[in-house]
Amino acid sequence: MNRRVLFLVASVVTVVIAAGAVVSGFTSRDSGSTATPSSGTSGGGTPVAIEDFAFAPKSISVAAGGSVTWTNKDSTDHSIKSADNSFNSSDLGSGQTFTAKFTTPGTYAYVCGIHSFMTGTVVVTG
Repeated sequence: MNRRVLFLVASVVTVVIAAGAVVSGFTSRDSGSTATPSSGTSGGGTPVAIEDFAFAPKSISVAAGGSVTWTNKDSTDHSIKSADNSFNSSDLGSGQTFTAKFTTPGTYAYVCGIHSFMTGTVVVTG
């Protein structure tokens, strides 16, 4: 095999392992969230920035009934994909937002659907 093929295989294995780590860390009781895609700079929820290929903050807490709004501040598209598929965004261009409302206490793991090394959690308190 040539070096490009080996690099590609190693990259795919790394992505699969990272995605498995995100899914295995999921501990929510059920899929108690609803998602609302939005455009612009604010969706009204507790803010999470997508910047420099990372979610900031990486972990955020909200009360049950609260929402989280992710804003893409990178020039590259990103997306939000929950481990349990309870909230998933489309690809977000620079400046676009995505909001998800959380109704059930638990911990919700998520990943960028485009860049699986980008991970985060939403902790929903009772």
